[in-house]
Amino acid sequence: MTRFTYLKGDSFFHRMDPVMKMIWNVAVLLAAVFNFDPRYSAVWFVYLLATAMFLAKIPFRQFVRSLSAFLVFAFFIAFWKTMYYVGEAHELLVWGPFRITREGMLEGVSVFFRVLVICSLSIVFTLTTDPKRMVDSLIQLAHIPYRIGYVAYAMLRFIPLYENEAQVITNAHMIRGVGETGQSLKSQFKLYSTLLVPLLVSGIRRAQAAAIAMDSRAFGAYDTRTSIEEVRVTRADVAFVAVHVLVCIAAFWYFVWLGHGIRYYG
Repeated sequence: MTRFTYLKGDSFFHRMDPVMKMIWNVAVLLAAVFNFDPRYSAVWFVYLLATAMFLAKIPFRQFVRSLSAFLVFAFFIAFWKTMYYVGEAHELLVWGPFRITREGMLEGVSVFFRVLVICSLSIVFTLTTDPKRMVDSLIQLAHIPYRIGYVAYAMLRFIPLYENEAQVITNAHMIRGVGETGQSLKSQFKLYSTLLVPLLVSGIRRAQAAAIAMDSRAFGAYDTRTSIEEVRVTRADVAFVAVHVLVCIAAFWYFVWLGHGIRYYG
């Protein structure tokens, strides 16, 4: 099972209109970044975790597996913020070039949860959104040209294909005795470096094949296209998104407009 493939289901998020889901993503993202308090960021992450479990009905193992792809990046950013904090701060530990401060740790933890919030939003959207339904919603509700809608559709469809292809290449390398099987950072770096060229070549070939198929079907010859399925937005979708938009506005008013937010620790 790939990490970022659409999972069929009958949850509230599966039934929600994709455009409304995008507005929800933006509202939650903005509300989560208006304050640097680590407790504030942690609360948003816990909320998104509960949302993924109960409203999106994403299996916990699947969610953690998808999120694990971004944990290294999140830990790296948190480590960098903690060790190389700029400004006056309360020092907790100084060891050679490393300087751990209280303010640096708070900012590192805050950035760590912020990264997890952004990644969780992407995971919930990707795993609960049918690419075809998303394109129909973008074209009918957002009135986006269908050429741009197809680009978004291709992007979501190609991600799991590349992930599967990377696994096939890795297995082929291991069979031939040239693959990296270690779990160390050095082994993982060598593994990804060997995947770069094959995936790049495969991507070019796939793009050429898609371009030929589109040209042969006269894709883009007309300004508009008809759709078989009509997109509908329910009252529950509007109410759910409206609540989060109001929360976003309230967070902006309290943390930014009134100045109660902690933008920087320095």
